Amino acid sequence: MTTIDSARQIGDRFYQSRLDEASVLDQRYVLVRADNATLHLLDGDGGSHRCIDFMSAYAAVNFGHRNPEIERALARSSDLTGLFHGPAAETVARWLCNQLPEPDSRRVLYQVGGSFAVAAALALARRTRLGRVMSIDGGFHGLGVDTAALTTVQRRFSLHDTGFADLLAPEVIHLTPGIVPRDWNGVSCLIYEPVQGANGYVPLDRGWLEEVTASAASAGVVTVADEIQCGFFRHGVFSPSAAWGLDPDIVLFSKSLTNGMYPLSAVVYKRFLEAGADPMYLAHTFQTGTLGPAAAYEVTRYIDDHDVAGMGAAVGARLKELADRLEAADLARAVYTIGPALSFEPTVVSSGELVRRAFADGALVFSGGRHGERIRIAPPLTIPDAQLVEGIEVVWSAAGGATARSENRVQPS
Repeated sequence: MTTIDSARQIGDRFYQSRLDEASVLDQRYVLVRADNATLHLLDGDGGSHRCIDFMSAYAAVNFGHRNPEIERALARSSDLTGLFHGPAAETVARWLCNQLPEPDSRRVLYQVGGSFAVAAALALARRTRLGRVMSIDGGFHGLGVDTAALTTVQRRFSLHDTGFADLLAPEVIHLTPGIVPRDWNGVSCLIYEPVQGANGYVPLDRGWLEEVTASAASAGVVTVADEIQCGFFRHGVFSPSAAWGLDPDIVLFSKSLTNGMYPLSAVVYKRFLEAGADPMYLAHTFQTGTLGPAAAYEVTRYIDDHDVAGMGAAVGARLKELADRLEAADLARAVYTIGPALSFEPTVVSSGELVRRAFADGALVFSGGRHGERIRIAPPLTIPDAQLVEGIEVVWSAAGGATARSENRVQPS
């Protein structure tokens, strides 16, 4: 039975759980195929729907769906054993370290998924320096019980928000942006997203972040940059923390590390964090599935072989034009254009209504913010310009700009 036949026969009697974010739409859809920035979907009745992916699969496919240069990883062997990594894992680890300051002082610990990466970073930090964990208000660091305790946005949407994570509250400090603590005693580590993803692609103030991380470091507090969503050129640079000169002790990557092919994550830490009298190990049966390092290797090759920063700049310029139009027409507030990503709070329609309108007209955007009040737009860097313009016009219309004069429309180059 093909995927298409399966979707038509299932109808609306899906056996998949509705406890996922597909429920924000009016009905369930099946992804039949994807190509670069285009999604081909079927609804429960077998009806087809074409859609432009303006969320890059939660910033996982920054380099386009089924990128042929990255899909070469599927032709690799699947040799897997305990104790040993294949050569791709070491090559990717060296590449990741070389993107950050003082690469020879760093090491890479692979994990599966972002929540595990955050948990491993906290463990490294607390083994080095006992104390509480400080996170930034507005941050989102995962769905595990431990990582959820650090999170202050969209907790109410989480299946894991049952109160169990609140038991860890005495071990967590939520720092208000703009405040620099005078006393770091009793603090093990400071974790932050340079651009807060789930909060609606809201960048932290760079000057304040420089000051607070320098203060933490001078006190011996371990600093952790969570770049699981904002890294890999999602906002125009490979690593925002590195680009801003912050030099964190640990940098976390995931999602687009494999361009969405496998939920591999990388904990890139300074070597002093593994020092100690007792040996320590972190191993899981399926910790390093073979597809992860193979896909990550092809992603590194793609980045080295292409001007991805330039690609991001071109997308960012288009999104900046849309941002200016929305603000000029009073259709949006709290607007941020950070490289090839745009976020705003719509003023005429709710964020949920904008998502539904845009999806109906062929563009998939997603919400964000403390209560889901913001809109996030993040196309693949590889999106053709004409398709990018098409999607921009869909968003413009969905935000309430359908009656704007035709001369205000963006023209493809």
